[in-house]
Amino acid sequence: MTGKLTPEGEVIAAYGAAMVAAFQVLINCLEESDALLPGQFPDALGVYMEMVKGRKGDVSDMTLAVLHDIRKATQD
Repeated sequence: MTGKLTPEGEVIAAYGAAMVAAFQVLINCLEESDALLPGQFPDALGVYMEMVKGRKGDVSDMTLAVLHDIRKATQD
C-alpha cells in the first residue's frame, strides 16, 4: 500500500534517492579504476552495520535504515 507523502516525507525520500544514486556512481567509478573490488563496498558496509548494531547511541535506527538501503542498492 502506498500513501501520499507529506512535503517533509517527499524531501526525505528525494534526499535518500539522491544519496543512493551518488554512492552507485562513486562505486562504479572506483570499480572501473580497480580501486575497489566488485562487491567490496556492500560487504564492508554490512560488516560495519553488524558491528554497530549492538552499541547503544553510536548509530541511530534511522541511520542504519539508510545504510541498509544503500547496501541493498549497491549489491550486484
